[in-house]
Amino acid sequence: MKDSVKAGLEQLLTYRLHVLNKLAERGISERYQEKLGVTLPEARVIASVGSFGPFSIMELARHANLDKSQASRAAEALIQQGLVQRQQSADDGRVVLVSLTAEGRALFRKVMPIARKWNGDLFDCLNEQEKAAFGEALDKIIETMSAR
Repeated sequence: MKDSVKAGLEQLLTYRLHVLNKLAERGISERYQEKLGVTLPEARVIASVGSFGPFSIMELARHANLDKSQASRAAEALIQQGLVQRQQSADDGRVVLVSLTAEGRALFRKVMPIARKWNGDLFDCLNEQEKAAFGEALDKIIETMSAR
């Protein structure tokens, strides 16, 4: 591969975000598995349902930033472990919602500190001014892209 092509690719925002995302996901995934025995998708389901739920699988996928099949598989695994339960929606009997059990709520209280610690670890290489500027830049990009 030519150096000019490679250098160009490495400067693309989407490429750089993808690399950062993969590195960040690998690190948090290892922590969840090591400390809690759950996968990253399972931890995202627990965190999303614990923070905002209960959800239908479609809503869960959107909030947990998973595709529908990942959200469904993770929810099913958590149901089998007794951490998540299914319930009929009071608003629409055709919709099934997932919510945390008592054991799931206990796990939620463990998931979030790990997520916050990892988030802090990711930013340790930046000073306060850089953290603020990076956060503002991301917010601006997300807002702009969401409006398109």
